[in-house]
Amino acid sequence: MEWPSNSPDLNPIENVWNIVKNNVEKRMPQNVDELKQFIVEEWEKIPQETIKNLINSMKNRCELILENNGDRIGY
Repeated sequence: MEWPSNSPDLNPIENVWNIVKNNVEKRMPQNVDELKQFIVEEWEKIPQETIKNLINSMKNRCELILENNGDRIGY
């Protein structure tokens, strides 16, 4: 399989950033300092279990990508 040029499905950090982004948006930062603070706080709140689950999902993600001939999957 050719490696997809842009494959967020195979990069669990994209899921982590999405979690952070959604949680920061809910807090509605009013300035850059708040934005930075909220990003750090939300990053630190992510449970290690969530990180482990994302990492453990990699085998399944790779298999699904192969089944879809390199096309996007639902992650």
